Amino acid sequence: MKPSDRGPIVVRPPGSTVPIPVGRDTNLAQKAENCLETVSNLAVPDVPNIEDVGKTYLEMAVINLARAAMFDADARKEYLDRVMGKPKQRVDSTTVTVNLTDYLQQLVEKEEAIDAEFTSEDDSEVESEPTLLC
Repeated sequence: MKPSDRGPIVVRPPGSTVPIPVGRDTNLAQKAENCLETVSNLAVPDVPNIEDVGKTYLEMAVINLARAAMFDADARKEYLDRVMGKPKQRVDSTTVTVNLTDYLQQLVEKEEAIDAEFTSEDDSEVESEPTLLC
């Protein structure tokens, strides 16, 4: 037997009873999807209503969801989301691109403007003082 035919190595971590397959892609998602599709297309063997005879599990799931939607608001919302699709949501986003050099340059310019403002205020105070002649 080739090593690739053996399947993945199963590891049981200490203190855990859950086995973890490692060492090879198990493709579990694809297997689960195939299994769900197969089971969904099977006919339901024992149905409570005569009108449901011969329906598949998938058809019965949709019928039961539609029946529940008549009385339950959450089921109604889920049913309409599945039938009509979820409403589009608008998302506003703003992208700002700043680099450190530009940011620091802006800070320096602001600081220089503040310094110039204080300096001009100090000069005006000195000029406005009266001079005393003795």
